[in-house]
Amino acid sequence: MNRCFLLLVDGLRPDVAEAELAAGRLPHLAALTAAGGRARAVTAFPSTTSVAYLPFLTGCLPGRCNVPSIRWLDRAAYGGRWWAERHHVRSYCGYQAGMLDRDIAPDVRTIFELVPESLALFTMITRGLTPERDPAQGARKFWGSVSHVTEWHQPGDDRVARGLLAAAAEPWRFVFAQFPAVDGYTHQSTPEGPRVLQALRRVDATVGRLAATLAARGELDRTLLLLVSDHGASPMHTHLDLADWFRAQGVPTLSHPVLWAREPRAAVMVAGNASAAVYARPGVRRAHRYPLAALRRPEAFGAPHDLVARLVAEPAVAFVAGEDEDGGLRLASASGEARVRLAGEEIRYEPLDGDPLELGGAVRGDVAAWLEGAAETPYPDAPAQLLDQFRSARAGDMVVIAREGYDFRRRFEFPEHRSGHGSLLRAHMLTPAWSNRPLPATALRTVDLFPAMCDWLGVPVPEGIDARAVWRPRSGPEGVERYAGAGIGPGSVTR
Repeated sequence: MNRCFLLLVDGLRPDVAEAELAAGRLPHLAALTAAGGRARAVTAFPSTTSVAYLPFLTGCLPGRCNVPSIRWLDRAAYGGRWWAERHHVRSYCGYQAGMLDRDIAPDVRTIFELVPESLALFTMITRGLTPERDPAQGARKFWGSVSHVTEWHQPGDDRVARGLLAAAAEPWRFVFAQFPAVDGYTHQSTPEGPRVLQALRRVDATVGRLAATLAARGELDRTLLLLVSDHGASPMHTHLDLADWFRAQGVPTLSHPVLWAREPRAAVMVAGNASAAVYARPGVRRAHRYPLAALRRPEAFGAPHDLVARLVAEPAVAFVAGEDEDGGLRLASASGEARVRLAGEEIRYEPLDGDPLELGGAVRGDVAAWLEGAAETPYPDAPAQLLDQFRSARAGDMVVIAREGYDFRRRFEFPEHRSGHGSLLRAHMLTPAWSNRPLPATALRTVDLFPAMCDWLGVPVPEGIDARAVWRPRSGPEGVERYAGAGIGPGSVTR
C-alpha cells in the first residue's frame, strides 16, 4: 500500500530553505531529497494562509474554488444590513474560519474526500474529514490564539510533530501536516530570522524521525514525502492602511474587524497583508462587477476625483487590476495601463500606455508557458493568477497589489507585521517543493502537486481541476509527461 505525507511549512521561503540546506543545517531533509528532488513552485494568489492551501488539497486555484481571499464580500447578497447580513462579509481570521469548508464551490472535491484513509493535522480545510481524522483541530485553535498574543509559535509545531509521528505508526494512506511556527516567527521578524531558522531545523529533525519510523516499518520506499509551503514573505517597512486611505479621500469605508459604517461607498478586504480586494458601493446588491474604467468615475465611490489614479500614485501600490469594458482584465500602475485577456487557451498581456507587470512589452502564451522563467519576472505567473481571481463571483471590483516593503493594514494589526505576504511579488509567490521522489524538470505550480499525489495513491483525478498532470511519481523520471488537463496544455511564450 502506497502512502503519502504532505508536510506544509507555512510561510517558508525557498531561498531560506536552500541556504540552510547548503550550510548543512537540514541534514535529514538533505538525506531525504538526495535521491528525490528539490524545486521551486509558484503558489496561488492571494499568497496567504488557508486560501493558498486549496491548490494542494483540491487541485483547484482559489478563484475556481470561489474562495478568492481570506476576506471577501458577497456583492450579490449583501444589502447593507451590517449586523443581520454580516455572514455575507467573510473573514477567515476570526469566528468565521469554520465557514471555509462550506464556502468552497460544491463541485470541488478535497483529497480528504477522495482518500477516506486520510488524516490531517492543523488544517483549516476539513471538508471530507471526520473528527477522528482531524484530531488536532482543538489544539490548532488553542495554540493559534495563544501564539498570536504571546508570539510563541513553537508549541504548535511540537503538537503537529507528535501527531505526525503517531500517524506514521498507523495505516493512514494520506497525511497532511501543517507546521505554523515559521510563518508566525517570520511575521514578527524577517524570513530568515533566528527563530524562523530554529523552527525550520526542528521540522528537519521531525522529518528525520518520520523517515526512521517509516523505514522501521518497511514502508519508506512505498511512501511519497513532500515538503512544501503555501507562500513566501518579505520584510515590511511601511504600512499603508488602505481602508483609512479611502476614508481620507472622503469615502465611508467598510473593513474588518469593525464592519459597521454608515452608508459605506467602499469595502476593503485585506489579505496577507500585501494585497486587498476593493468593492465599490457595498450594500447595493448586484451580480456584476464594475469595470476599472467605471471605478475611475466620481459616481463609483462618491468622490470628486479619480480614485484609481490617486491610488496607483501611492508609493505603496505596485498596480491595481479590474475588469476591462471590452473583456478580460485591465491593469493600471503609475506607469500606465495594460490589458490581460484569454484568447482560447492563450493568455495575452498587452501594454497600452504602460507596463504594470514590468515585462518589457507584449507577451502571450498558454497557461503552462507563463511559468517558464517565472522566477525571473517581478510578478511570477501574474496574468494566470489574476484571471483565476476574477473567475470568482465573490472577488472584488478591483484588486490592489502592494510593492515590496509595503502592506495595506496598520490599525488592528497586533502584533505588528514586520514581514508579510499576500501579494504577487516574487518573494511571496515562490515556494519550495521538495520530495523523496525525483521531480519533473518542468516548472510547477503548487496546484500541480495534487494529481501527483493522486497518481501515487492510485486515486482517479477529478475532472475540471486547474492542476496539470505533469508528474507521475509512481513511474519515476521516465514517467513524467505533459498533457492537457482542464484545457491547460504545453506551449511557449511569445513576445
